[in-house]
Amino acid sequence: MKLWHVLLLGSTLLLLSSQASADTVGVYEVINGKPTLIVLQPAEYRSGLPDPRVALRRLRRGSIPFYGLDFSFDLSNGSGSVDFRNAGPQTLYSLTLTISPGGPAGNGPEVYSCGDDSVLSDVIPFTNCLFLETGGPHSESIVTFYGGPGLPSQSHFLVTLQGFGSAVEVSGQGGTTPVNDSPVPEPGTLALFVGGGALMLGGRQLGKSRSD
Repeated sequence: MKLWHVLLLGSTLLLLSSQASADTVGVYEVINGKPTLIVLQPAEYRSGLPDPRVALRRLRRGSIPFYGLDFSFDLSNGSGSVDFRNAGPQTLYSLTLTISPGGPAGNGPEVYSCGDDSVLSDVIPFTNCLFLETGGPHSESIVTFYGGPGLPSQSHFLVTLQGFGSAVEVSGQGGTTPVNDSPVPEPGTLALFVGGGALMLGGRQLGKSRSD
């Protein structure tokens, strides 16, 4: 694993450990196309948990065009899919989704996960997805997709949510600046990256031991 992977995932773990709702025990994210599990509460982690999931899929066609960088939609039961067309002139090199409320109303615990795929051969829109924040019935969840070719003008995609357990409002924000798959941390966040990296390595070791 490259050093920046350790630093990036570690910083995410450190942020999530302080921001995650009390019943969030793990986060499944995708880095360079590979799913990565970060266990936040090892003592609570077990299989068969209800899993709030956010997924993005590249389509051949879409039903709802949007012309700027923003779009939004509602799901009455907290689960479902909505398809869109990037009708604007620019490629979306990143896509950030804010989901409110950000988690099910039940007692948990949950493992949050994200991912993307495509009905088009070899055209995965984004190679990475990360949770910037995991929420609950009274707070929002924020997940970002980045890396890869993105979503060109006139391309179509589907957003799917599962397991949020209540009516949700979702807002999307596209970014038109290409995102390097190997970001360099700013000096002010270096300490955060290093501290998070140590915690992440411990979480990965625990996850590995459970699968052995």
